[in-house]
Parts: sequence; C-alpha cells; structure tokens
Amino acid sequence: MKKGFNKILIILMSVALIGLVIIQFYWTQKVFVSHTEEFNGRVYQALNETVDEVSKQELNQYYKRFENVHNDFKAGGDKPQVMSSQLVQDSAGTTYITLTRYILERSVVPLSGQYNDSLIRADLYSQEQVLKIPKDSGANMIQNFTIDTEENFKNSNYTIERLARLDAGNKPIDKRLDIKVLDSIFTRELRKRGVQSHPQLAVLKADSTMTKVATEEFDNKEREYTIPIFYDNQEKPQYLISTYFPDKQLSILGPIIPIVMLTIIFTIIIISVFSLAIYYMQLQRNISEIKTDFINNMTHEFKTPIATINIATDAIKNDKIIADPDRVKYYADLIKQENKRMNAQVEMVLRMAKLERNQVDINLQEVNIQELVKKSVSTMRFIVGNLNGTIFEDYQASSVLIDGDSFHLENTLNNILDNARKYSKENPQIFVKTYNDNEGNIVIEVKDEGIGMSKSVLKKIFDQFYREETGNVHNVKGHGLGLAYVRKIVELHKGQVFAESEVGKGSVFYIKLPTK
Repeated sequence: MKKGFNKILIILMSVALIGLVIIQFYWTQKVFVSHTEEFNGRVYQALNETVDEVSKQELNQYYKRFENVHNDFKAGGDKPQVMSSQLVQDSAGTTYITLTRYILERSVVPLSGQYNDSLIRADLYSQEQVLKIPKDSGANMIQNFTIDTEENFKNSNYTIERLARLDAGNKPIDKRLDIKVLDSIFTRELRKRGVQSHPQLAVLKADSTMTKVATEEFDNKEREYTIPIFYDNQEKPQYLISTYFPDKQLSILGPIIPIVMLTIIFTIIIISVFSLAIYYMQLQRNISEIKTDFINNMTHEFKTPIATINIATDAIKNDKIIADPDRVKYYADLIKQENKRMNAQVEMVLRMAKLERNQVDINLQEVNIQELVKKSVSTMRFIVGNLNGTIFEDYQASSVLIDGDSFHLENTLNNILDNARKYSKENPQIFVKTYNDNEGNIVIEVKDEGIGMSKSVLKKIFDQFYREETGNVHNVKGHGLGLAYVRKIVELHKGQVFAESEVGKGSVFYIKLPTK
C-alpha cells in the first residue's frame, strides 16, 4: 500500500469518526433538551392543577357557608325583581352587607260574565339577607364589590367567588393554605404525570417576597417555576406558587442515562477500534518495509559468498589449478567457508522463526555463565586482535551458576560481542564485566567505544528486522535479527536485557540473569 494512499485513508477515517462523534453528541444534546422541555411542561401542568384544586377547596367552604342565601336567590331568579344592597361598617371595622330583593308575583283572576274578562293580581314580596364580613383593610375591594353585587343577584348567579376573594383576601396566607396540604396536592399531580422528583415549594407574595407557607429547605434564589394563585377583585394576583427541583437534572437524565451510556460505550469502542486499526495498519506497513529491506539485505549478503563460490568453482576447473593440489585445497576451503557463512545466516532466520512460534526447545541445565562469557570472549578476541583492537575483562561475580541452555546463551553472548565489534570504529576497544546485583542476579556488561545510538534508535534495537541506517544505505552488514534473538533467549531464561548509549560515545549492553 502506497504511503500517500495510507495517509488519505487515515484522514478520511478520522473525518468520518469525528463526524460520527459530533452527531452522537448532537443527538444526545437534542434528546436532553426535549426531555427538559417535556419535564417543564409536566411541572406547569401539575402547578395549574394544584392551583385549581386549592381554589376549589377554598371556594367550596364559602358555598357551604352561604348555601341558603345562594339557593334562595336562585329560586326566584325567573321572576321580576328589584335588588338593592347596603354596606355598613361599624366602629370595629366589621362590614355588614344588607342584600334586599323585591319580587313581584303576578296571578290572573278570571271574571264570570258575558265578556269572559279577568283581573291581574300583583303580590310584592321582599326578602332581606345580611352578610357579615370580618374587618377589612381594603376599602377599594369593598367599593368594587358593591358596584356589581346587584347585577349578580339579578342573574341568580350570586358570585360567591367574589365574596370569597374579599373575605379570604383579608386573611394571612398561612391561614388560607397549609404547606403540607399544598405539597401533597402538588406531589400527587406530579406523580400522575410521571415526575418522580420531589419539589421544594413555597407561596410568595405578588412582589416575589417569601411568606410563611414554604418547605423548610426552600431557597427563593433557586426558584424556577412560578404561577399566580388567589386573585383580588381587580383580577390581579395576590400570591404566587413557586417551586424548583434540587434533583431536576437527575430526574431528566434518568430515562436517557442508559442511552447516553450506550452511546459513550459504543463511541469509545469505535474510537478504540479505529485507533487499533490505524496502529496495526502503520505497524504492518513498517513490518512490510522492514521485511522488504531484510530480503534485499539478505540477498545482498548471499551474493558475496555465492559469487566467491562461483569464482572458486571456475578456478578449480582450470587445468593449471587442478595440477596444483595446494591451490585446489585453498579454493575448496574457501567454498566450505562461504558455505558455512550462508548456512549460519539461514540458521539465524530459522531460529527466529521458531522463536516466534515458540517452537525452540530450551534444554535447561546447570551452567557456569561466567565461564561461558570467558569462552565467548576468547573466540572474539582473535577477530578483534586482527583489527588491532583489545578486549578488557573484569570478572567480579561470585554467584555464577544458573539454569540455562549453554548453546543459546553462547550464541546470545556472541551476538552482543559481535555487535560491539561491528559498531566500533578502528581499533575497537571492548570492555566485558560480570558482577552480582543486590537481588543476587548475575549481570553481564559489554561496553564499547563505538558510534553509539540515538534515543529513538535505542528504543527499537531489540525489534525483529530493525537495523540502524543512514538514508537507504546500511552502515553495517546484518539482518536485524541478532538482538531480537538475544532478547527472546534472555526472556526465556527469565532474565532482562537492555542498553544504554550516546551518539559518538559508544554503547553499553546489560544482560541480567537469575542465579541459583
């Protein structure tokens, strides 16, 4: 897959994912707003029903109180009548309303005679009722009441409501309403509409100041829903019912929390899958590039011994060479040496393949790891000596016995030492040291004064197929399998391997293995 196409694909997937997340949060917000509006509507419906219920209860008291007056006037409502009213206020401030009704009742009296005539008889009745209204501080209310009273009585619809407003309006609000009753009615109406949240409730004056009718925890600053209750005879509200819900958000979110949680979970899953897809896409692309580089590099590595073998084979066919046994032996040894070199490279690849599939058999036996280090150093010393280099040894470990596979451990040590040689400058200087740490492990330290590594390279050196390079040209021959093999073997021995390095100053490799 081309790198440019890869970037375009990632950008398109990112845009799609961001768009999906935005849409999810947009619809979640829309659902929340919708539920909030629905909640507010239900609260106002419950408040209106509560006001109606409270008003009816108060009005019924006045209907019962003036039931006789109301029935009397209603009975003669279809007869000709004249109404009059008189207001008298005594020195104590008590108002008396005298309502007088004059009813004219007509009857026809037939007369005998030839003209078959008749007389109309008219009887005039009067009816008087006195209403006592407690002390009233609202003179305007009394005046307004008297203006309309006669008309109301004439229509046989004596408005007890107006009398109730006049009478009850002079009482303190705490005498008219009980907060427990009010709260009970309001809560009942809320439950009818599916609102489970419990309100804080209060009755306020028309100017929104507090009255005594309120729940204990009501905070006037928090009020959210308010509607009028109890009007005067000028149709102006005397009081307001106000409420709010401390757990409003929870009540609104309650029904949609499962949806929101599922949305969040699925969004996280989508983001995680998308991130993993991008990660593995990049990883596979990097692995593909590394493997391609490995194949190219291995092909290059094989070219040299194959070319050498071809030259040696052609040389042996020469009559002059065949006649010279020493030269034949020389070319035969050269062919064998190059064959072993290719075989070693193939073996390394096969070992890594087995390690990847966990098919390597580790034959654990008691091994003196320090003696194994000395053996590897002895082998490497000959190669380093030919390069005018030196290996310095410092063996301080006292606990040196481990459970290990000597074959794989020796290959591991040879790889570390060979790396120190390959990445050193002219006249390589290599320092080998062993010691025991505070936990009783044996630590093998291999230090060189070579080219060193940057921090970014240091993080990847134990990855399979990875090799440091400059541009497209590898500075040192190899397949990028040596240190990957080292890490696998050390981990199979329950140990640790790590490195420290600085560009231009060399590197230090540490192998830590548990001792017996």
